[in-house]
Amino acid sequence: MKFSKSKIQVLYLYVSTLVGVILGVLISIINTRYLDPVDYGDVHYVQNIINFFSGLMLFGYFVSGCRLLAIAKNKKEANEIKGAMTLILGVTVIVMMIIMAICGVIHSFVLHKPFAHLFYYVIPFSGYALCLNYINTSSQGDNSIGVIALARLLPSVIYLASIAIVFKLWGATSMIALLLNSGISFCILVSLILLNKPSFKNLHQSWDRLKEENKKYGFHVYLGSVSNVSVQYVAGMTLGLFAVNNVNVGYYSLALTATAPLMMLPNVIGTTYFKRFATQKCIERKVLVTTFIMAIVTLVCFDLLIYPIVDFLFNDKYQVVAQYAAFLALASTLHGLGDVFNRFLGAHGKGKCLRNGAFVSGGVALVGYTLGVYLCGINGAISTRIAFALTYFVMMVFYYLQLTKLYNYDKNIK
Repeated sequence: MKFSKSKIQVLYLYVSTLVGVILGVLISIINTRYLDPVDYGDVHYVQNIINFFSGLMLFGYFVSGCRLLAIAKNKKEANEIKGAMTLILGVTVIVMMIIMAICGVIHSFVLHKPFAHLFYYVIPFSGYALCLNYINTSSQGDNSIGVIALARLLPSVIYLASIAIVFKLWGATSMIALLLNSGISFCILVSLILLNKPSFKNLHQSWDRLKEENKKYGFHVYLGSVSNVSVQYVAGMTLGLFAVNNVNVGYYSLALTATAPLMMLPNVIGTTYFKRFATQKCIERKVLVTTFIMAIVTLVCFDLLIYPIVDFLFNDKYQVVAQYAAFLALASTLHGLGDVFNRFLGAHGKGKCLRNGAFVSGGVALVGYTLGVYLCGINGAISTRIAFALTYFVMMVFYYLQLTKLYNYDKNIK
């Protein structure tokens, strides 16, 4: 039986992503064995703030670069586009360091949080999320699936290999965990970016192309991303801000980690087929049916197994995570399926559709993650996550059907 290149890439990226998720679960197990729920929550609170601001600062340029790379005529042109993207990355990393310093001051002198010192320590490595965004978008655009796999696996492998030893030598604290995690990720991701050989020749021309594409496509996606993706990190912030400590931040983050595989499968398929989607009038029926069946089967198996798995892997302080994860599983599945349609729309340059869909779903999330969390705590965050994912899925399918109907209409006229 002969497999096509795209099928091999789907399998390769999915396996590597699944391995990455498994490594993430193993890391969570070790972290929760050494860190109490408050310290574990403190780490994820700071990471949520880093991820939130990382999403705010890019203004769509990486997404625009992704599309330009997908239609690039040769490697020279592609490397020059990466050069312009790398320049933007450098500027945003510096801005992120400044933001972390400001956050440290606010949490120290305004909010009087006992974990404020974490923001100061993480400053040198706070650009890791921006670097990962660069690698995901640039590698998706030029179909470098292996680079995406390395970016997802290497940091986790090295962290897992070193964390237990580091904790025994220097103690298990939120500061040590945060520094090791962000430091390893930042160094590895920067190395992968440099090995990808971005070219700074014809920088002015590449920058002009990037700006033009950003006006037509990327900025619209960015507006949607701020309303959609970035808003998701608000839950990890408000759960801490509206409470005495970050215990629920830790529980919520751990439950999301457990449900990550459910979102990964459809996401991997959408990412792998992105370049191919750009030349297709619709998603192949076989691809859609297979994706939906695999997603539903995975969801059912997850909800059947999550309680005994959490009971076996985590100590008594974290048992409540199983209940939270069982509900969040539905949200992760819906979000992942929505991502398949999102990638198709993105490959066709439908930035306004992505923006509008994200505005609606992001609005649901913003209200829920503020008012809902304030009134109902972690239950409000979980309910909001499900409502957001359902809204996102419906909006992506709606715009996909509109686009394919338009293509069929044009075909009939011709």
